[in-house]
Amino acid sequence: MSRIMVVAEKEVRQLIKSRNVMLSALLFVGVFGIFTVPAVLSGMGDTGAMMDTLGFYLVLTLGVFMGYLFTAQVFLREKQSGVIETLLCTPLSLRELWFGKVLGVTIPGAILAYFSAILIMVTGSAFTGQTLVPSLPVLFHIIVVIPAFIAATSGLIGFTQFILGMRENQILNFVIIFGIIFLTTFIRELTGPEFSVTWTVVAAAFGLALLLILVTAWLTRFLSRERIITTLSE
Repeated sequence: MSRIMVVAEKEVRQLIKSRNVMLSALLFVGVFGIFTVPAVLSGMGDTGAMMDTLGFYLVLTLGVFMGYLFTAQVFLREKQSGVIETLLCTPLSLRELWFGKVLGVTIPGAILAYFSAILIMVTGSAFTGQTLVPSLPVLFHIIVVIPAFIAATSGLIGFTQFILGMRENQILNFVIIFGIIFLTTFIRELTGPEFSVTWTVVAAAFGLALLLILVTAWLTRFLSRERIITTLSE
């Protein structure tokens, strides 16, 4: 576990030093967190229910996108620069390396997701003139489930970036992340405005995230150092 934490700490430090990436992430969160809320709340009567919907869907979408943005830096960047060859020579197993990188993406991704949730609450409260706070199921979703989804999506994308070549990665990663975002948007439209976030819904979302993490962690057994090295030139 200590070796996984060493990798995670390294990745977090590298992401913090990547000013362009962090600035892009903050800008993305700020724009959506501030300008989306008034547009949504202005067309709804029950602002409390709408705040739950924003906390469930919008914060999830922003968190998943943060994971996508950071994963490109943590996994693909090291293949492009050749740093991964040095890491493969360390005593770390490929699963430990994968877990450490996923954790290194999840920590800053979750922090920015929390920031977006606070920004949405502050913007919504300022716009409506009343204090808007998500319900307990939505708060649990924001605090626990969304980091799990960030880990799940970044883990899956990172796994594909390990085993695929450069050109294949660019196509498949785009499909994965925007497929997930499209799926959440489609489900939101399908459920309609009467949809309410309950403990059952949150538990189902949490179970899905954990399942995705476990499946991808199991798939890491098929990784090999030779395969990763050969993809550097593809």
